[in-house]
Amino acid sequence: MEPKKKKKSIWLRLLGILFLLYISLTIAIDAGYYEKITGSRAIITEEKMKEFENDIKSGKDVSLNDYIKEEKDYANNFSKSGYKISHAIEDVMGHGIDVIVDICKTLFT
Repeated sequence: MEPKKKKKSIWLRLLGILFLLYISLTIAIDAGYYEKITGSRAIITEEKMKEFENDIKSGKDVSLNDYIKEEKDYANNFSKSGYKISHAIEDVMGHGIDVIVDICKTLFT
């Protein structure tokens, strides 16, 4: 008789996939992707402010709409759901660590 192979639980696989997703999104956030985008927006805004000031000095007819750039939202359902999942996992992990610390405090004090 051959020994039966142990099948990995689907929950264990799902947990592993969610953990990898959490790690990858955390690395992307920590790598500064968001700060890079907001920094480039600030530079564009600064350039537009200088252009606005120059137009006022030269006496041109200015409109606020000429200097405000509408930004396109490139987020899709997949990226939004990934972001929501990463925040949910972060909340669960943070809460779980708090609970573990509280248990350790009660055990050792």
